Formats: sequence, C-alpha cells, structure tokens
Amino acid sequence: MEEAPASMPPASWADIPVELAGLVLGRLPAHVDRVRFAAVCPQWRAATRQGNLPPPMPMLLLPDATVYSLPRSEPFHFPACAGYTDACGTGNWLVFSGEDGCFLRDPFTNDTVTVPALSRTRFKRVGDESDDEAGLTWMEMCKAKLPDAHKIVFCSPHLIAAIFNYSSVEITRIAVCQPGASSWWSVLGNGLLFVDIVFHQGKLYALCSDDTLFAVDISVDHSTGDPWVSQIQQVISGLLSTQMIFLPDGVLILRVSYLVESDCAVLLVCREIDLLLIAGNWDSIEVLEAERSRFEVYEANFGQSQWTKVTTLGNDQVLFLCRRFCRSVNISHNEMPGDRIFFMDNDEGYYPGYSEEASSSCSVYSMGDSEVSTPLPMVSWKPGEVFATWLFP
Repeated sequence: MEEAPASMPPASWADIPVELAGLVLGRLPAHVDRVRFAAVCPQWRAATRQGNLPPPMPMLLLPDATVYSLPRSEPFHFPACAGYTDACGTGNWLVFSGEDGCFLRDPFTNDTVTVPALSRTRFKRVGDESDDEAGLTWMEMCKAKLPDAHKIVFCSPHLIAAIFNYSSVEITRIAVCQPGASSWWSVLGNGLLFVDIVFHQGKLYALCSDDTLFAVDISVDHSTGDPWVSQIQQVISGLLSTQMIFLPDGVLILRVSYLVESDCAVLLVCREIDLLLIAGNWDSIEVLEAERSRFEVYEANFGQSQWTKVTTLGNDQVLFLCRRFCRSVNISHNEMPGDRIFFMDNDEGYYPGYSEEASSSCSVYSMGDSEVSTPLPMVSWKPGEVFATWLFP
C-alpha cells in the first residue's frame, strides 16, 4: 500500500464540501444539534445558513429557562430566556418585566420592543374617537386591582393586541397599542368574556367563552399612530352552553378552547379534560389527577358564518398548544408523524382545585386514533406564576 507523502497535511472535517455538510445538517432536526454542528468550524457554520434546510423542530421552554429540543429529551439551558415572565401569542417573543412596564424579546435574534405598563390604560367606547382621560386616571388610581395580561399577541410592527383579565370584577377586555407606546387603548361596555385572540390575514379575531368568534376592527389615530378598537362584531355563533359538566361519579368534564392560525384558516381547537375530584369540606374540591383528554377541531367558515368540524389536520401538520401561545407547523421530518396535537397537561392550572403538589408535562394527541402519548416521559415541572411555552427556532 502506498503511503501518503509526509508533506501532505492530515484531512480535516473542515474539508468536507459545504453541499455534503448541508446533507448531514438536514438529518439533524433538533435545534441544539444544529447549534453544535455550526460550532465545529466556519465551513460548517456556513452550511447552516443554506436556505434549503427544513426548519428545526420546535422546542419546549420551561419556566427556569431549561429547553428541550424535540424530538430529543436532553435538556439544555437557554440563557436568553432566563427571567421571562410570560409568552407572547406569536413568533418567538417572550415577555420580560422592565422598570416601567415590560418588553418583548426574541431569544433567537435578541430583537426587543417595549410595551406599556398595565397601569397605563386609556378607555374608549367602541366607535368613539374622542380620548377618555378619565379612564387613564381611573387605572392609575387602582393599581392594586391591575388586570392580568391573559394573552399578548404581536400582530405587526405597528400593532400589539392583548386580552386583559380583570379578576376583581370577572370581566375581560381587548386592549391594543403600538410598540413603544406609553399607554394601552381598551374599550368599555362590551361585557364579553374573551378567552383567546388570533391575528389572521391582517384581521384580529377574538374568541368568547362559549366559542363565539368576533372580528375586532382596529383604526389608527393619524396624529399619534395609536391604534384603537373601532368595532367588535360577531362573525360565528358559539358551540358551547357550559364549560364544566359535573358527573355523579366525581368526574368533572372541563372544556378549554384555543384559536390557532393554520395556513389560510382559523381553527378552533376544543379540549375536553376528565378530572377526578374529591370533596374536602364541601366548600372546596381537590383535583387528584387529569385522567384523559379529548380534542375536537373546527375550521372557521366565514362564508357561512359557522364552525365546520375537521377530522384530520393532514399528515404534514402538527398543532402546538398552550394557553398563551398556539401554532400550526408543517412537519417534514420522519422523527415526528403529522396529524397530531402537542399540549400541556395542566396548562396554567385550568381549574383552581388543582392541588399544590400537581405537576405538568407535555403530551401528544393523535387525530387518527384519539390516543394520547408522552413524547418526553421523563420531563415534568411545577406550574407557577410563569408558564411553560413553545419556541420555534
């Protein structure tokens, strides 16, 4: 066998052609594996910038900034997520507390936008173009009863929308602002209990607790650029008469609804949870465990003003649900079959009776056979004031 000349340098991994490195990279669906791949050398880092790669798999983010990059179960710490207080309903925006309000930051790009403090909310009646300064004063005087931002959605570079939950008076309101604004604009007098919002094809939609869908028209003050709600009108009637059904055998059926934008459609995803209850002193109920979950999916038929039931998402579609953030994803990796729904077991503690010892985890529902499985069987966390969410690198 002929020996290589002594002057020939040893082969290096960096000598692999970029095209071949791209083929290897395409077989690494987990984001963390691609990061490690790019760290080997500049040539491999260049391969990660090729535009023909399928997107990496979604990631599960826990409140302590621990991340699991699907389909793996190996955890790693994501410093850019440390200290987040909430998740935004679009993109990869996370919510962080600031000195005067809060700000949104994308942990992958480090882009940041500021949003007003919840105490800075002006009110208008729907269709009223005049400023209501008394509304701003009322909010600043009642900081002890500030609302909870039930959901925040980054709609566009000029519009952020939110559901404000006023637990002290059991009402919700739609609020809007532009990034960097000094105050939110909200509406008075609608009396509706909103549970979710979604921004679809330039339009904001809001879901009521009975699954009624409303279109929210946004106008802009041309002198300040501030958005405000000019009209809220029903576009689809609800499906639901009650969110809870108590059965004689100590089972509570709890129904939770989500709005998801999927390709060119708005989906309503309804989850039914069977909860096993035990009576305490007849004035409180302790939930022992969430035994089963079932899902039904409907598509918004705006032409006929109704929800149309959907029996399949398609073999290349997967839904990722949590109370603060939902997304439909096209899946092209063999490691993850389609036509499934990923969800959090005890997402936000839907029912106040969950015991303090309760934990949450990630599960998957198959639309094909209605079976529920656990993709990360060794992963669980304690629900708290900060909630787990999904990231999409």
